[in-house]
Amino acid sequence: MSQVSSLKAKISRDAQSRDADEWQLRVDLAAAFRLAVKFDWHESVANHFSLAVSEDGKKFLLNPRWRHFSTMKASDLLLLDSDDPETMRRENAPDPSAWCIHGSIHAALPHARCILHLHPPYATA
Repeated sequence: MSQVSSLKAKISRDAQSRDADEWQLRVDLAAAFRLAVKFDWHESVANHFSLAVSEDGKKFLLNPRWRHFSTMKASDLLLLDSDDPETMRRENAPDPSAWCIHGSIHAALPHARCILHLHPPYATA
């Protein structure tokens, strides 16, 4: 059984430690996408996962739009800030519904470290 403890963002003293912590969170979230594929939770539209990287939850990782879960890599994940008004104006802007849902939840509930939003056909049909 895998350990979930690495999903907790660590408070680091230096930039190198913070970068290593963020990278591990990226690896963990990318693995969650592949796990969703394994259990057939990936088909349909508007599926997105996020993972808070800051203690206050306002900085979080989110999958980019139009990327299939089976191809998701740690380096593909977007690092977003729920306080950044420019997010949706960027070329690599996330899906608008993902931005709204995940940004709001992470900002309001910083203890909600990981959010998985899915519409598997057998659960929505």
